[in-house]
Amino acid sequence: MSFDFRHGLLAAAFTLASATASAALVFDNISSPLNSQGGTITATSSTPNTFMGDGYVLSAGTTQITGFDLFAYNNTGVNYTGLKLNVYVWGGVNTGTVSAAAPAFSNLLGSYSFTSSGTFTTGFFYSFEDPTNPGATPGIALNSPLNLSSNTVGITVNIQGTTDGVTYTSANSLTSLITYGTLPTTGSLVFNGYYRNGNNEVNGNFTSGVRSLGFTNQGVALRVYGNVTAVPEPSTVLLMGVGVLGLLAWRRRQA
Repeated sequence: MSFDFRHGLLAAAFTLASATASAALVFDNISSPLNSQGGTITATSSTPNTFMGDGYVLSAGTTQITGFDLFAYNNTGVNYTGLKLNVYVWGGVNTGTVSAAAPAFSNLLGSYSFTSSGTFTTGFFYSFEDPTNPGATPGIALNSPLNLSSNTVGITVNIQGTTDGVTYTSANSLTSLITYGTLPTTGSLVFNGYYRNGNNEVNGNFTSGVRSLGFTNQGVALRVYGNVTAVPEPSTVLLMGVGVLGLLAWRRRQA
């Protein structure tokens, strides 16, 4: 009985103080402009722009990515019957000078491809988000969560189109939206700007510097969903301490 009591007291103390994980929206810079609550939606006309990327600081405590909402813009002059969205997630973001020897991102954590059929007319943008719960449920959910070692990540998006349902190709001005003029409502951006494949990179990374439209709070439009580990409340940590002290006192009495 004494062994069970000691074991149970320790277990109770550490269970009360352990962190808990919950699913959440961990980055969002698109909801405000979409809902006319501030900010502007735009796209770059500079080419090449078949790869777009940015550095993102996710909500504190984010340990996994579980999905995305993506926002594609078709200004190619071609009406597509399907799109393929390719996403690269990087664990390292270069905040110094970017070059071929020191690209924008490092430590590729995962790459994903998603396809969508339909009518994607030129001159319009298309939201890949949950139609009933945007900002609450990912429009594009990962089959399994992607583990993170830091809440700062690099994310690159490449969008390809098809007119026959078989062959998908990248095209200039088939790209991600950009937002500016207001801070993200969730998380933050590493840079005021964005990356595009100015050196014709085709690997999801960039060797030329951050681009700018001359506005504040610029970034590639994106929502990221993930699992967030909550830090124990101070009262919970105090409770754990009281439990451990009680255990020590009990052990002294048994000695």
